[in-house]
Amino acid sequence: MKETTNRQILHTAMQMVYDEGCHEAKAVLMQNHEDTIQVRGGRVEKLQRAAPTSLALNLFIDGREGFFYTNDLAIDSLHRFVRQAVATTRMLEPDADRTLADPQRYYRGGGPELKNYDATLSDIEPERKIRLATGHNTDASLSHPAIISAETHYSDRQHRAEYLISNGFEGSEASSYCTLTTIVTVEGRDGQHPMDGWGETRIFFDDMPTTGIADVALQRTLRKIGQRPTKSGTYTMLVESPVAGNLLQPLLSAMNGQALQQRMSFLEGRQHTQVGSTLLHLIDDPLQPGTRGACHFDYDGTATSRRTLFDEGRLQTYFIDTLYARKLHMTPTTQGTHHLILRPGDKSLNELMQAASNGILVTDFNGGNCDPSTGNFSYGIEGFVLRDGKLAEPVSGMNITGNMLELWQRLVGAANDADPWETELIPSLMFEGVHFAGN
Repeated sequence: MKETTNRQILHTAMQMVYDEGCHEAKAVLMQNHEDTIQVRGGRVEKLQRAAPTSLALNLFIDGREGFFYTNDLAIDSLHRFVRQAVATTRMLEPDADRTLADPQRYYRGGGPELKNYDATLSDIEPERKIRLATGHNTDASLSHPAIISAETHYSDRQHRAEYLISNGFEGSEASSYCTLTTIVTVEGRDGQHPMDGWGETRIFFDDMPTTGIADVALQRTLRKIGQRPTKSGTYTMLVESPVAGNLLQPLLSAMNGQALQQRMSFLEGRQHTQVGSTLLHLIDDPLQPGTRGACHFDYDGTATSRRTLFDEGRLQTYFIDTLYARKLHMTPTTQGTHHLILRPGDKSLNELMQAASNGILVTDFNGGNCDPSTGNFSYGIEGFVLRDGKLAEPVSGMNITGNMLELWQRLVGAANDADPWETELIPSLMFEGVHFAGN
């Protein structure tokens, strides 16, 4: 479907909304192209291609807000869809705070070229993508005798969207990514079957690595043989870069306007106060070209900007959208994050391990939770005991417990190993004095 046709459908739908008596509305027409491939033992087990086009309507009528979605874009179907959507919205409970964003905050163009869209991705022959996935799955390293199974997953997504908002916004966005992951299961000890994997993500297909993923996946799995809990106690904790962002999520959730309004945030009233170590310097930069998450505007149409979230441990802002700005009588900021960057250190993970000497390296989190109102947490972990700065025995079946504010005050190190292709550039992190429950 051509872009001009997409815009015509969008304007047609908006006119139908007006004709039904609704004059405040947002319409988004989304067009995706997605390929999924699964390979096991060098053979393709799954091949799926989807190219859905869909319309989302966000309607505002006398303080009532409705959200509706359809992928049936025939004119008669659109008429019926819009008519039912408007009628349903009129039946909702009113809330005077529900309205469109201030047009003064809309993106008006002029931003940098984001370079985050591979226009060729949907045109690449499936055979090329299959060869890429199969090549990793039949890597020589996967002939190891301990292997029980090895599977490789390839997926990609090409996304385009057209926006039309009744009070003065019209814009388009585009993004893409492709990812390749190998997961390996091996024969362990005492009936255990350790499993681990490794993956790579890129914006452009031609940048995908053609070798190495399976080998890393196998080595990460083999080193887990013999996992068991170690002695409970207080340890220096290192958290590997691929999972370090998990510890940021409770902070980001607590910065959300809804959590603040519902009094379910342990960061309520803490703006411009010290809530973490001076090493906690976190920004959101959606205008950095060539990165995942880059965008000129959010779902409300409001312009994005580079924001400092934590400045050397001091909380600088909250995520306040139009609705919660009105409810909290605050100035709106943004709906959430797009491209997070935690300021890296100048050491590698190995150098941080040597600096820690003894402790535990966390390589994965297995369940758990964080109380949004207090910040108290308990997470299952697996990883390795560190002895004299080196990996010793693998551990699993352990929990870390504590409080998020206290944890981030204990941040004493950041490595330089964040993956530049992720939406969150979070390096490996080191915390002192973390309680581990095990044996």
